[in-house]
Amino acid sequence: MIVARKFPFGDWLVGRLIYSSLHKHFDRIYFRTRVRSVERHLPIIVCANHFSWWDGYIAYLVEHYLKLDGYLMMEEAQLRRYFFFAWAGCFSVNREHARSAMQSIQYAARLLKERPGRLVWLFPQGEIVPNDRRPLTFFSGAAHLARLTCPSLLYPLASRIEYMAEQRPDLYISLGAPLMVTEDMSREVGFLKHCTRQLETSVTAELDQLRDDVIACRRDDFTLLMRGQASTNRIFDSLLFRKQIARH
Repeated sequence: MIVARKFPFGDWLVGRLIYSSLHKHFDRIYFRTRVRSVERHLPIIVCANHFSWWDGYIAYLVEHYLKLDGYLMMEEAQLRRYFFFAWAGCFSVNREHARSAMQSIQYAARLLKERPGRLVWLFPQGEIVPNDRRPLTFFSGAAHLARLTCPSLLYPLASRIEYMAEQRPDLYISLGAPLMVTEDMSREVGFLKHCTRQLETSVTAELDQLRDDVIACRRDDFTLLMRGQASTNRIFDSLLFRKQIARH
């Protein structure tokens, strides 16, 4: 497997690439969390829906906003091709080989145990799937990782891209309340299957709530993380000194 080779300058370089791309391609990026604060004394595992090419960029944006030391499991073929993402904390997984996949899970567990305030990102669907396809089907890697690092926290995260009144789309990100995995829970018969089903349910609920909030234009509990470069209509309006049309 390919291990993470995170170092400050490499992380900064990858960050410049990510922020530049996000700024160029999105009109606004919104984020909300359904918890008062993210616990930093326990291992943190974020389980996100895998719906677009942007998912790794979303992970980088969120972990830096939350000021957490993040690592991300990435398909081995992709990481070999884009090796520089290892500088920002990506490590590889090869799901076609069970022993190799478990090696990646064990490596992720060591990362989480080494230092408080770390998180590992997983996309348990294992492949990019349209945002509204149901039911969600997850691999059991997150449950394995939680069992190796318990007590640990499994956070559901949902993301959605939506075109609104601008040339470029908006990106919405929502972090849900975590599932606490204790040592007693991890020893229960059928834990892996039960935990995986719970994750499928919690990520589905977060996705459905996010979809409903976006459709209803409910943004009061979102934080605006980034505003992208001006689209054609905003440039044209500013040149003609027109007042911008209010967004709904």
